[in-house]
Amino acid sequence: MWAEIDLGAVEANVRTLLGMCAPGTKLIAVVKANAYGHGAAEIAHAALRAGAWGLAVARVEEGVELRRAGVAAPVLVMGYAPDEALPAALEHNLTLTMSDLHTSALLSTFAAAAGRTADVHLEVDTGMHRYGVDIADAPGVVEALSDLPGVRLAGMYTHYASADATDTRVFDRQLEAFTNLVSELQQRGLRPEIVHASNSPALHSLDSCFDAVRPGIALYGVRPSSHWSPSLRPVMAVKAHVGRVFDVRAGEAVSYGGRYVATHAHRAAVIACGYADGYMRSLSGRGEVLLHGRRCRVLGTVCMDSFVVGLPDGLEAAPGDEAVVLGAQGEERVSAEELAERAGTIAYELLCGMCRRGSRIYLRPAG
Repeated sequence: MWAEIDLGAVEANVRTLLGMCAPGTKLIAVVKANAYGHGAAEIAHAALRAGAWGLAVARVEEGVELRRAGVAAPVLVMGYAPDEALPAALEHNLTLTMSDLHTSALLSTFAAAAGRTADVHLEVDTGMHRYGVDIADAPGVVEALSDLPGVRLAGMYTHYASADATDTRVFDRQLEAFTNLVSELQQRGLRPEIVHASNSPALHSLDSCFDAVRPGIALYGVRPSSHWSPSLRPVMAVKAHVGRVFDVRAGEAVSYGGRYVATHAHRAAVIACGYADGYMRSLSGRGEVLLHGRRCRVLGTVCMDSFVVGLPDGLEAAPGDEAVVLGAQGEERVSAEELAERAGTIAYELLCGMCRRGSRIYLRPAG
């Protein structure tokens, strides 16, 4: 099994997303979780080439990996940073997210001892109720951070809980609360330089963009909501070889547990990938792959290393043939959105788990 990653598509998507924003808006490309399974270093460099200002990850270790891959752009760590990770973040010039004054004070101590200044962003909880300081406490925390030696409050952000919903009332309340906070800080001379809020689904609202946007799933060519209209290019295709072709007789069961029993004689093919590669077991009897441009349904249970598909009448296949698990072949396409729906999950989870033990082949734009 292998994945083909189209870096030209990444660059095109960055340009599309920047085109949706007001001129001068910065784009922070979210490359956490190994760039949603696409390979963080390669995606980061492609996004930066196309005009991204900076990058966002979830863990200090992810930021360190980018630095070791030669990334010099700003890297924001949006998740929890344990106390023991602060020196590494400081050493590699990572921008940490602050959600409490304990971490801020400890970072100040480390930075002062090293004779350095650490940039931080403050996360404000406007309704997601995950990380972030309560919005009522935010002005006081901004003041406290501004007084800490060795720490510079370079940015502030919030995270929308339901920007992808057709009912926008929760989104509207969060946006209003955050906008009011930004205005209050502006009036008091405390507004940080970079204010950001928009994840991929929130890009539909220019009012929510502020100084920067943080697209994640849209960067990879997946629509963040059903009502998304801009055109994006899928970045990942996943392929596997046919391992065997055989005949199934009427009444014979296929794969573990005998979930599928043939009602008539037909041909079948074994696809050399399984749930250990990220092809979810929940796709048993539900998934479809492409063989020679035709759809072939998964028969029975997906195994750890393989699964079986039925071959439609007239379709010839042989060991070594290329099967498309995710992506296009001929006139057909299995999209991440479709495959995730069949698996009973979301495209985010699907992409993060794909090709866990396979190789990634990076397709670079000409020139």
